[in-house]
Amino acid sequence: MAPPMNHFTKAVCVLDTCSIINLDDIELAGNDVLFYMRRFFDVQVCGVIREEFQRHKDKVSSREASYWNSFLSNATYQPTVLNDDTSVVGPFYSTAHSFTGTDDAGERGNARVALELLITRSAGHAIFVTDDENACSAFLRTMQRSFPAVHLWTSADVILHLGGVLLKEKKTNYENIRCALRDVYAASAKKWQEVSDAEKATIIKNQSKSVNSLRLLKKVVDHWRN
Repeated sequence: MAPPMNHFTKAVCVLDTCSIINLDDIELAGNDVLFYMRRFFDVQVCGVIREEFQRHKDKVSSREASYWNSFLSNATYQPTVLNDDTSVVGPFYSTAHSFTGTDDAGERGNARVALELLITRSAGHAIFVTDDENACSAFLRTMQRSFPAVHLWTSADVILHLGGVLLKEKKTNYENIRCALRDVYAASAKKWQEVSDAEKATIIKNQSKSVNSLRLLKKVVDHWRN
């Protein structure tokens, strides 16, 4: 018999504010996805994430989200080696960045957290969760190519991962996971901006890809279970 989910080795997860908000009030197996994030990942974030979460707390509504202000305080990691955005993150930008203001501040801080955990061998790999496509295009994908141990995930990837484990444990079903994927794509559009036709097309395309991945995941899990 496979061990229950809470016996799994926790993966280090560096989590962006936009993904915390997008995952709010998305349910799997009767619990908010944020509940599983808090319990089953070793969440490590920079200090900016808690500040951003406080600024955007009007965008969260679930009971689970009420735990996250104090949780993020305890999950905050302060780099002692990689403590400068310009020298650590700057080389990965496709164009020169000023490092002033709040643009990409959470992603930059989280990037330094992830890289320091790797370089100091505090973690063998880190899952970087973000739904900010602008930050991914600006520097995160380039950073990931140089440091392949940093895995870039979206909120949909989180749901696929958790859904696969819960599916194996017979705590949820295919339709429940599919609905969670639909809800998280809808949340990302609703909570952040008025969505253009081009953005709607991208959301529909990405959602379709995630559902196709879920179908393949189910085939493997069904074989594993049997």
